[in-house]
Amino acid sequence: MRTKIYRLVAITTSTLAIAIVGSVNSVPTIAVDLKPVQKLADTTQLNQANQYTFTDPIKTTEIVFFPQAPGPVRVDDPPKASQLIYHGPSGELTFRGKEIRKQKSALGLLITVTLEPNFDQGQLELTLVLPTVNLENGQKQNFDTVAIKARGLGRVINRAGSELTYLVLPLKGVAEQVPLPL
Repeated sequence: MRTKIYRLVAITTSTLAIAIVGSVNSVPTIAVDLKPVQKLADTTQLNQANQYTFTDPIKTTEIVFFPQAPGPVRVDDPPKASQLIYHGPSGELTFRGKEIRKQKSALGLLITVTLEPNFDQGQLELTLVLPTVNLENGQKQNFDTVAIKARGLGRVINRAGSELTYLVLPLKGVAEQVPLPL
């Protein structure tokens, strides 16, 4: 007795139907209900954080990033503007909206701000690597990442060597869902 699976008829999140033909005896279409499995999967909700807090191992730098800036909304903010607060050797700085540059990469979201905008002596930029972090049932999640400080040469003419120097900061991150003001 041979049975061939002829084709997969339909797949949805709630039902899987397979048509089976070509056997000696007639076999009807089989429908498998996946609703009980889906209900089990739905009880564990994964969502994204609205606040990420980062600290270096010796606690000299703390960075707080909000993917969507807390209120009040500013007139000059683009829609869904982000906010980054930096406390560290370069001072206490707050960046918002267009001051924050974001780029998706294989490492995660790269978030860049200019800590020291000095073109004559070389500006200092901070790039934070933010991996995708899923929160399970709204619980906060700890993770590891890095930030890279890049310093430019400034207005040095014809200097041999690298135009940027880098300092890599290992960071401990905490992703969480917190109430934010509108």
